[in-house]
Amino acid sequence: MPILPKNISKLNEPYCFNLVNSNDANLQQAGLEPLYITVYPQYINLEGHILYGGINHYECNLANDIARILRIMNSNTYGRFDDVCGFLNDDYPIRFKIYNHQIFFDDLASLSVYKNCSDIRNLINQKYHLKDDFYEPTREEIYQDYGWEYFHKNHHLYGTNIEYGHLNLTPQEQFNLLISSKMQELMPYTDPNDLTGNDLRKWLNYNANVFQNYTFSRKKKGVYNQEAMELINSLLETKRDVYNFFASFSKQTTDWQASIIQLLKEVGVYTEFKKQKPTVSDIFGGDLYAERSYWDSMFFRASWDILVQFIGLDKIETQLSKTITTSKSNIYKEFFNFLILDYQIVQIPRLIFDNSTGFKWVNPQEFNLGIDKELEDEVRLIKKYVPYNERDKYFK
Repeated sequence: MPILPKNISKLNEPYCFNLVNSNDANLQQAGLEPLYITVYPQYINLEGHILYGGINHYECNLANDIARILRIMNSNTYGRFDDVCGFLNDDYPIRFKIYNHQIFFDDLASLSVYKNCSDIRNLINQKYHLKDDFYEPTREEIYQDYGWEYFHKNHHLYGTNIEYGHLNLTPQEQFNLLISSKMQELMPYTDPNDLTGNDLRKWLNYNANVFQNYTFSRKKKGVYNQEAMELINSLLETKRDVYNFFASFSKQTTDWQASIIQLLKEVGVYTEFKKQKPTVSDIFGGDLYAERSYWDSMFFRASWDILVQFIGLDKIETQLSKTITTSKSNIYKEFFNFLILDYQIVQIPRLIFDNSTGFKWVNPQEFNLGIDKELEDEVRLIKKYVPYNERDKYFK
């Protein structure tokens, strides 16, 4: 989708703006101060919106999302009951206690998986001889370790036989749960007044002074403005692009690990991990940590090429003025407005995948179906005869 004309003016330089409703009289009286943030355009996402960089926060770095996805897909050779360490495959176990034929969840994630995944729930119920009905605790009860409270109240009646259980999810289950949870978590906001201090803390690691000094609870709404919402939404939207892309990719390939290794080879970052001779530190997982770090370094180095050449985002170059790097083919349609404003559109090869043929690099020109000629001529004529400050009248 071509970038919206209203956003083109924001591409040329860092963008500084206020995140809060500092002109609101009631908020001013409460002591609210302006909260400025400076960001720079980094990518154009698949919806034609700008993703901004310059925010030093985990959630704002798409490489973290790609590394997490690749780590799970790279571990699909493990089965459910293999003893795989969490730092190798983002181990996502369900942890719980069984007492008096009832299940007590150790954390919210375990409750969510048990509640929403019938296959896993049935497996646990059969193994521990549980009934289909179960007590669903509140968040507060889990934080207060409600299972122990129940035990202390009833151990004289039912005895002290507590059984500790856990179940490692398969990588496929873990991947599907990740995609499902992200599709819910990354839904865009529709009203800036719905943003809370918790929301800004989560997505940007910023917060207004009225939250930092505890004037307001972080659940209070109405402090943040429209620009804050648009900044967060562009991040959420782009992250959804990433997760949706890999959800589709996961269905196209039957051997995840082989495909991930080949992907790393295609973008030129793969080298085989060579295990060292066992040492005393391996008893404490030292060698496994080294392997996890080794793979992660490849995932992170591959992430930027994956974003542009595999997923299809457009890179807004910061070192070169008015330059965009893309793997799209039809640049006169996709970047018409940029071209009449004298932007340089640099085309690079696109990486595509088909399960029957594997990965293939294609030059953008291979997808040019001849529909650009008319638009190319139009761009040339506008640049030749229309003054620069009037060219926006021809935006499409």
